[in-house]
Amino acid sequence: MRIRKLRIHNYRSISELDMECLSMVTLLGPNNHGKSNVLAAIEFCLTTSNKPTEQDFFIGRSNEDNNLWVELTFNGLTEQERNTFKKYVLSDETICIRKTAQLINSEIVISYNGYVEEPKEEWLRSDKAGEYASKEKLDAIPLKDIVSSSGRLTKKDIEEAQQKYIENHQDDLQFLRRLEEGPLLGSKNVAAGILPDFYLIPAVRDLTDEIKVKTTTTFGRLLNRAIQEMAKRNPAFITASNQLKDVVNNLNNRSNKEGGNEIANIEKSIEEELSSWDVKVNIEVTPPELERLFELGTDIQVNDGVKTPIDHKGNGLQRAMMFAFLRVWSKVLHSEEKNDDNEPAPRKQSQTIIFAIEEPELFLHPQAQRKLARVLRDISETKEHQVFICTHSTNFVDLEHYKEIAIIAKDSPDGSSHVRQCITDLFEGASNDDRKKRFHMAHWINPDRGEMFFAKKVIFVEGETEKIILPFIAERLNIFDQDISIIDCGSKHNLPLYIVIANAFNISYLVIHDEDPLPVPIPNDWNENKKNEKQRAFALNSEIRNLVRSDLGGVEVLSADFEEVSAISKREGEKKGKALAALDFFENANESEISQRLKELVEKVYDKKNIKI
Repeated sequence: MRIRKLRIHNYRSISELDMECLSMVTLLGPNNHGKSNVLAAIEFCLTTSNKPTEQDFFIGRSNEDNNLWVELTFNGLTEQERNTFKKYVLSDETICIRKTAQLINSEIVISYNGYVEEPKEEWLRSDKAGEYASKEKLDAIPLKDIVSSSGRLTKKDIEEAQQKYIENHQDDLQFLRRLEEGPLLGSKNVAAGILPDFYLIPAVRDLTDEIKVKTTTTFGRLLNRAIQEMAKRNPAFITASNQLKDVVNNLNNRSNKEGGNEIANIEKSIEEELSSWDVKVNIEVTPPELERLFELGTDIQVNDGVKTPIDHKGNGLQRAMMFAFLRVWSKVLHSEEKNDDNEPAPRKQSQTIIFAIEEPELFLHPQAQRKLARVLRDISETKEHQVFICTHSTNFVDLEHYKEIAIIAKDSPDGSSHVRQCITDLFEGASNDDRKKRFHMAHWINPDRGEMFFAKKVIFVEGETEKIILPFIAERLNIFDQDISIIDCGSKHNLPLYIVIANAFNISYLVIHDEDPLPVPIPNDWNENKKNEKQRAFALNSEIRNLVRSDLGGVEVLSADFEEVSAISKREGEKKGKALAALDFFENANESEISQRLKELVEKVYDKKNIKI
C-alpha cells in the first residue's frame, strides 16, 4: 500500500491542504513555507512518536475549530492489507484513515478513524444492526429471510445477514461514504501498529544522535529492519529459529520426561506453597522473538585512520553512511523478491516502508547528489516502498516526472501553506509524442532547467546568448535580482513546452523570442526544407501568444533577432560563437552603447510586478 492522497487540516502552517501522491514525491518551495510540516503531518498520522502540542494547531483557525487532523488515502493494497482492513476497503480499491488531535480544555485527545462505505438503506448499515435485533422489527425488512439465528436474535446475527444481503445485491445498492464514529479497527491506537513503517531523515546539521544504532533512531530502526529481513532468508537463522521453537515446545510439554516434568515439579511446589488459596499454577515458556537480538547486538565501527563508532565521526561521513546504507538497501530490494505463501493473518502490519528525507543534498557534492537521486528513485519504484523528499537542489528535480513535483508556498491571504502540483498528462495524444520526447531530452541536456520550480519569476528564452547577456546587462544597470531565473529552453520550438509546465504550476514568467518573419522576397538559394523551417518558426508566434496566461506572464517578441537588438557583429558571432561575441562586446561597451530596446527588455525581465510567490 502507498499513500495516494494526503489531506491536512489545521496543522502548524497549514489550514487546508489536499495533495496527490505518487510513489515518489518531491516537495519544493521557499524556506519556512511548510515543506517540513507536510512530512511532519505524515509522521503524526503514521506513528505515535510525533505527539502534537497546542503550538501545532494552525494559529489562524477559527475559535470553534479545535481539531487538527491528517487524512491518508492508500491504494495498491496487498491481499494481506485487504484482509487486515477488510471493513475499510472502499469501492475504488482504497482505504482512507484519519488521525485527529482534539484540543479540549488544554488537553489533547488523539483518535484514529477510518472511512467506510455502507448502503444508503438504514437497515443495511452496521451501526444500526442492534436496532433490528427483535422479531417485530426484523419482519419489516428484507433481512428476515436470511437471518440464520434459531434462538434469541443478536446484533451479530443482524450484521451477518446485512453482509450476506450486500454481497448478493451489490449491483443494485447505492453506497454512501462516511467517517466511522468509533476507533479504527475497534481499538484506540491499534492503527499505529499495522500501518506502514515511516522513516524520517531530518535536515539536521548534527546527526550524532540520529546515526546511533538504537531502536529509537531512524538509522538504528532501518539497520535492524534490514538485518532482520536478511536474517529471515538465511538458512542458518531459519534453522536456529526452528530449533529454539522446538526447545520451547519441549519445555511446555508436560509429558516430555526431558523437560516437562521439571516445570511440572515447580508448578506443584508453588501450588503447595499456595495451598490455602486453592489455586492451580501453569508455567508457560514464551518463545522469544529471535529478531530482537539484532536490536541489542548490532553496532557499526568505521575506520578512517581511527576506528570509532559512526556517531563519533563528522557530519559529512555520518550522512554519507546513512545514504550509503539506502543504496545497499536498494540493491537488496532489486535482487531479491519476497516469497510469502502464508495465508493472510487477520491483522498484520503492512510491509510498506515510507521514507521521508529533508534536504538530501546536505554535505553531498553534485555528483553524489545525482547518485542519491537515482537511488531514491530506485527505492520508490520497488514494490511496497514510497519516497518523499524536501529539497532545494535541482539534482533532485526531474522534469520528466513533473507529476511528482509539489510546490509548497504561503501564497494565500491567510498566510497558510498551500500546494501547487499537476497530476494530468500535459503531453497527451500521438501528435504530442515528439514534443514530449524533445522536452525530456532538453531536460537531460541541461538539468538546470529544473530551476524554474524554485524561482519567484522565470524568463523563458531561446538560447544561451539571451541567458548570458540579460543578467550581464542587468548587473550593469544595477537592477539584477537573484530571485529571477532565466531558463535557456534550447530553441524556439521548445518554448511552448515550458510555458505549459509553468501554467500548470502557476509559475510567474516572461517569454522572449525572435519574430522570425519570412523575408520578402525569399532568397533564391533557399530550398523547400529551409522555407518550411522558417514558416514553422514564424507560425510558433501565434501558438506561443495563445499559450501565455495573462495572469501569470507575458511575451516579448523581437522583430529583429536578439543578436541584432544587442548590436552584436554577425561576423564576430560566426567567428567566436554568438554568446562569446556578445560578452566580448558588452564587457568593453559603455552604457550609451547599449541599445534602448535592449535596456527596455532587461527592465521588463527584472520587473517584480505580478510575481506569484
